[in-house]
Amino acid sequence: LTVTTTVTTTVTTVTPRAGHGGALTFLALGDWGGLPDPPFVTPREVATAAAMGHTATELGSDFVLALGDNFYYEGVRDEWDPRFQDTFERVFVSPGLRGVPWYVMAGNHDHAGNVTAQLRYSHHSPRWHFPHPYYSLRLHIPGSNSSARLLVLDTVLLCGHTDDFGVGDDPGGPRDAAAASAHLAWLRAQLEAAEGARYVLVAGHYPVWSVAKHGPTPCLLRLLRPLLRRHRVTAYLCGHDHNLQVRGDRD
Repeated sequence: LTVTTTVTTTVTTVTPRAGHGGALTFLALGDWGGLPDPPFVTPREVATAAAMGHTATELGSDFVLALGDNFYYEGVRDEWDPRFQDTFERVFVSPGLRGVPWYVMAGNHDHAGNVTAQLRYSHHSPRWHFPHPYYSLRLHIPGSNSSARLLVLDTVLLCGHTDDFGVGDDPGGPRDAAAASAHLAWLRAQLEAAEGARYVLVAGHYPVWSVAKHGPTPCLLRLLRPLLRRHRVTAYLCGHDHNLQVRGDRD
């Protein structure tokens, strides 16, 4: 795997590792962040980590996309917080995951703590990559001259915080309107720049549509959905609701 980061544009180039059929493959998971009390993990997280390792061994994985809520319930305190070890490093230890980079975003529970600490942890772990609250991955498609783009968003910055415990508790609006506006302008520019890419993926913590507990996110329906449709984005990946949903939005 060759990874080159350009800080000024926050674009990382991901070249697939050899040895699994010449395809670009990745795993995505969200809302995986354990518990704030011992043992700092849940049985489901441990089982998921084992299944991811098995899948990576069988099918390969060039990277893992972490869709937020990395540490329940209030993120981490600083870049040396033991939760990085207890909930991440000591859990995702299967042989199939060795050397596989993680590309990380923040969820609402991460924003309840210190998101900057999660960014800084990138300097402490060779597999934790969180270069900026939002960033772009340029993905090389093996055996072709084609490329794909994966745009990693901070939907909490865009839409605001929610404590996640109320049914239908929608984000209440961005804490910093100027920062949210800058993020949206960045997204528009990135989507325009990705027009030549064969596939364009966008990922954020909050869902656009959801049929589960939290339901659709009105802010993203207003701000993001028109952009996804206008630029014919291939797929939107998200977390927040603790289940798996697949939707084809063609109306």
